[in-house]
Amino acid sequence: HRDLHVRSRRQRQMCIRDRSTNKKKSQPSLDFIVNLEPMILEGKAYWCNLREPNKLYGYFGLLITINKSMYLKFKKEGFAVRDTEWGYCLNIRTKPKEGYKPILLDRKEKKLKMFGDIPNGSNVKVKFDNFETKHLYGTYKGTTLMSVILLDEVPKLFI
Repeated sequence: HRDLHVRSRRQRQMCIRDRSTNKKKSQPSLDFIVNLEPMILEGKAYWCNLREPNKLYGYFGLLITINKSMYLKFKKEGFAVRDTEWGYCLNIRTKPKEGYKPILLDRKEKKLKMFGDIPNGSNVKVKFDNFETKHLYGTYKGTTLMSVILLDEVPKLFI
């Protein structure tokens, strides 16, 4: 009669169990993410949520103004765009994750501490990753905000 509770046997059983679940994970599924090239855009920023996530929707992000041809291109590709009172805008938003926070830089690319959010209409350059997720219901295009360069004079609350 074998002892089923011997440490080495339990370890081997756990390895076998883990191996079988790993195989399931590597099988193709309908949900997957394709990371695309990072993008850099320059424009005016509105409704910035860089210091903490938006309280209503729970994301970091901003609207950045873009020209009409870019607006139509992003819209056709399935990104979140809006025609606003400030003009055509791309909605760059990122759900908060453990250890994630967008970086705010000045014109010389020196990191700024955030004590408030960028005022509406500030001139910025934004770097973000974009991705698409394919799932059962179609394709979703999303963004991950990486950094924002404040091109205007830095307000006192950021120094």
